[in-house]
Amino acid sequence: MTRREFLRLAGGVVVVFSLTPPAEAGKGGAGSAEATEELDAWLRVGADGRAAVFVPTPEAGQGIRTSLAQMVAEELTIPISSVDMVMGDTQLVPSLPEARSRPALATVGRRVRAAAAQVREVLAEIAASRWGVPREKVEIRGGRALMVGGPWTAIPLGDLARGRRLMRKLEMNAPLRPAGEYESVGKPLPRQEGRALVTGEAQFVADMRLPGMVYGKVFRPPCLGARLVEADTRGASGQPGVIAVVRQGDFIGVVATSPESAERGARRIEATWEEGPHPSMSSLYEDLREGARLDTIVQEQGEVERALASARYGFAASYRTPFLAHAPIEPHGALAVPEENGILVYASTQQPFAHRAAVAEALGLPAERVHVICAPVGGAFGGKDTAEVSVEAARLARVVGRPVMVTYSREEEFALNYFGPAALIEVRCGVSEGGEISAWDCQAYNCGPRGAAPPYEFASLRARSYRCQSPLPQGHWRGEGGPANAFAREVHLDHVASELGCDAVELRLRHLASKPRLAAVVEAAAERWGWGSRRAPTGLGVGFACAEDSGGCVAQIAEVEVERRSGEVRVRRVLTVFDAGLVVNPDGLRNQIEGAVVMGLGFTLREAIRYEQGRILATRFASYPIPTFRDTPQMETILISDPDDPPGGGGTPAICPIAAAVANAVFDAVGVRIRELPLSGERVRSALRQSA
Repeated sequence: MTRREFLRLAGGVVVVFSLTPPAEAGKGGAGSAEATEELDAWLRVGADGRAAVFVPTPEAGQGIRTSLAQMVAEELTIPISSVDMVMGDTQLVPSLPEARSRPALATVGRRVRAAAAQVREVLAEIAASRWGVPREKVEIRGGRALMVGGPWTAIPLGDLARGRRLMRKLEMNAPLRPAGEYESVGKPLPRQEGRALVTGEAQFVADMRLPGMVYGKVFRPPCLGARLVEADTRGASGQPGVIAVVRQGDFIGVVATSPESAERGARRIEATWEEGPHPSMSSLYEDLREGARLDTIVQEQGEVERALASARYGFAASYRTPFLAHAPIEPHGALAVPEENGILVYASTQQPFAHRAAVAEALGLPAERVHVICAPVGGAFGGKDTAEVSVEAARLARVVGRPVMVTYSREEEFALNYFGPAALIEVRCGVSEGGEISAWDCQAYNCGPRGAAPPYEFASLRARSYRCQSPLPQGHWRGEGGPANAFAREVHLDHVASELGCDAVELRLRHLASKPRLAAVVEAAAERWGWGSRRAPTGLGVGFACAEDSGGCVAQIAEVEVERRSGEVRVRRVLTVFDAGLVVNPDGLRNQIEGAVVMGLGFTLREAIRYEQGRILATRFASYPIPTFRDTPQMETILISDPDDPPGGGGTPAICPIAAAVANAVFDAVGVRIRELPLSGERVRSALRQSA
């Protein structure tokens, strides 16, 4: 149903509130489709006492379905089992642009919790009015309104909500329940969808089956940037099971009764392509530097050049990270269903409104006639934002008039998706006679400004981000530029500490006076590990790194073993100390942190997109190896929860410093400093040979 229909039928209290500032009003979402001035969201307490919550961000494995439900349950004092989450349905939920680049708990969660707190206050006011007493005499507890010190019986919240419809704007300062009374927040509750995931009941896009459903396969160019000159589709049309061959400009798709038939049909298409010039990956970093232009001055203070020139010691180095694949276990997929007045799309994405807008534009439809529902997402990591797969399925479905499913093969997943940006980061710093870092200059090429400004306090500081002409399509990757910038910064600091002969942790703490949260996790990690003076190279090494990102502060220590003959780096142990503000679900947060550590070890040790002449050479996991259980080190995660700080991100902060921690541990183990990822056996062997 539409949100207007929902409001007409609702029999309980409905609070309507704005999820975006007025400047964002009307940019999309169900709110604008309903002719409202702002993007609104609803929280309903029904007559049965259940709460229905509508949020734009779907569950993508990060556990937010459970965490958001915990926050609502806490403020309404009801069991989490009484909270129903409606997620990622463009007909029912609002659009929230800021949730695309910020953690869900810090954006959606903040508003949903405030809405629940306000609903609680509204219901308390209703009870007070019914009893004829001041609001202060009413307490909401256990899903009921109670008279403080009075003889009246309790009233369930559902009874207070029955037959009432109250429309109010959200008050972000609605009083929250005090931390000392928490019953849901802070508890390690199992994920609500966990049973469905492990039993196979969860329906991902590829699992869905509809009456009359058929399968689509898109004919792909041989390399990036190729232009279709001519095509002969007669061979495809004659294949068994093929229903239609659809051509719209350069787009050619085969629709068939089975995925195999669609694949065979696409292989029978004969085409002539025009290929343009393609750069070689061997000149990647030179190309990035040559075509760069200043994009953002992230931070600037003091006279950096003068401070560098007058410093007692100077240290300069360049750091490199390659293009990265997102490599989700579930490839892209979409199921498009033609309807009388529009089209319905089930999509594997975290951005349903981006998919709605793209489908509407491609089909020439008003946005309100495109309905996108997010299916469970089997991994995204920033890689399922763009809507090509939904557009492809919608185009084919509209032509054949039947539901059409399009799912990418593993080869298509690697070749067609955008990549995490490669980065070149140049760092210079100056150090005083007393060992203080007096000047810091960072130039980040191609990875964006996120994390380019260090969290440390330096007298003179300049951080700049440069936009480059990327040879490959690139976009969001987990943490955006945070991991690359943290790698450069934290390895450079470790280099400075080793050259000065001082302790790496102590050097960091000297410059964290203005960042007490980050300093606290640094100290806690060092204490937990038993951090002491570094040993001479022995084949075992320990490295330290820290970062702040998405409202979280994290310190990590890695222990590694380096096999000198092969150069193989084996991470044996990782300690993570994490301050994420208010911890809503500690079990879910630990899962996110440990998953981020493992994913981070992938790009630290192995992962890199190789390409030649516009062709992506990674076609499956054999040629783009991601970590497996055998690669997982012993992990210890310590959480610091502060209920006075809003909840921050979980996965993105934890993935930022891990590469630097491992690289610093490699230096501690064998005495060579490697400033380019991945730390492959070949790269480590080469560094050892050069240092011999």
